[in-house]
Amino acid sequence: MELTYWSIVLLGHIILLNWAHLASAVEEVLMNTKTETSDLKWTIFSHAKPEWEEVSGLDEENNSVRTYEICQIDSSSSHWLRSGFIQRRGASQVYVELRFTMMECSSTSTHHRSCKETFNLYYYQADSNEATATYPPWMENPYTKVDTVAADFLLRKDGERKFNMKTLRLGPLSKRGFYLAFQTQGACMALLSVRVFFKKCPPLVSALSSFPETIPRTLVQEAQGECVEHAAQQGPRPRPPKLF
Repeated sequence: MELTYWSIVLLGHIILLNWAHLASAVEEVLMNTKTETSDLKWTIFSHAKPEWEEVSGLDEENNSVRTYEICQIDSSSSHWLRSGFIQRRGASQVYVELRFTMMECSSTSTHHRSCKETFNLYYYQADSNEATATYPPWMENPYTKVDTVAADFLLRKDGERKFNMKTLRLGPLSKRGFYLAFQTQGACMALLSVRVFFKKCPPLVSALSSFPETIPRTLVQEAQGECVEHAAQQGPRPRPPKLF
């Protein structure tokens, strides 16, 4: 039995209500260092020692994880750490979740004026895994800066050991994939985990309308659906159901 035009109008309102109630964005993970079981072997660049060092550690659940650490507080030299190539899988915007610890400068044994309690996050887009130890050049532009990341909790000598968690959004992305890069100048910190993911709307069938999986290109994305089998819109100019 086909639906009348006014039935479809009424169902449009029901669809919107059901979508808000039933559908929520799901995350697709592109990279998660907490699940890696072997060495990450990320690329390191520095003009001076010490450099970023990959070490094994335990997370809060006593699971073995791969982390990167550096403690260089008496120099203004840049120390870079770059991830492997991350494919974006159609996402135009991704989120980077960082877990890290940062030492309070005043708690270090030799408090130096060059000591900092922040680090910088960058990314570089590419269509293939083309990065080398010297390319792209280790500087802002060609790398795109996301933000300067500051710690909410600082480690103090004999103090409580708390980690920080920050989630940053980067994009728009247009090439096949990208690299993440971390830059420090005078920080004493540990990068405990990095998780990269994007959000998408799952397929939905509700109130006689079907909507496909949708990867948003912006914060608000229109999804166009169609009537389910044996349902149809009527009227002089029927329009397909839409959701945002």
